[in-house]
Amino acid sequence: MSSNLVIFVKTNEVQLLHFQHYLCSMFSKTFGHALRATTYIATHGTQVNKVALSVLAQSLNIPQPVLGKVVQELVRHGIMDSTKGPNGGFFINNSTLQTPLTSILKITDGSLLFTQCALGLKQCNPNHPCLLHHHFAVCRDGMIEVLEQKTIQDLVLQAEQEFVFLVQTYLVTQTNKH
Repeated sequence: MSSNLVIFVKTNEVQLLHFQHYLCSMFSKTFGHALRATTYIATHGTQVNKVALSVLAQSLNIPQPVLGKVVQELVRHGIMDSTKGPNGGFFINNSTLQTPLTSILKITDGSLLFTQCALGLKQCNPNHPCLLHHHFAVCRDGMIEVLEQKTIQDLVLQAEQEFVFLVQTYLVTQTNKH
């Protein structure tokens, strides 16, 4: 009897660890890079003044090879446009600003986020729920609603009107020694 109890506890610990990992990695770094890059390009780039990949990578503090793959995928899906050559770079198109954030999320992370079980159980569904199904569904549905309603235009307006940032910075303070 105690052996079964120990196995049950270990199973729950594994499930909870999986859930914690799932929540921490709910949105990938790629999604964050894509949102930051698209917002930066929408605020700094035009068809005449394109944003070069090197400038974008340096401004956002993201490795250029990583960011290059991300923005090319966004171009391939029509989120933004690009041109090659000495005056090339990235710029927004007619649909960029109206793009809902869920569109970018589907490009970078796929659509599993919208259906995946919080505990990673394949058989979990509304008719056969896991322990966290109904609680997690409320959280997930709320996030999806926000991401469906928010557009790149919303992020651009927020970046222009409020104190928000696109680059991770580290505050360094100096102490005065007397």
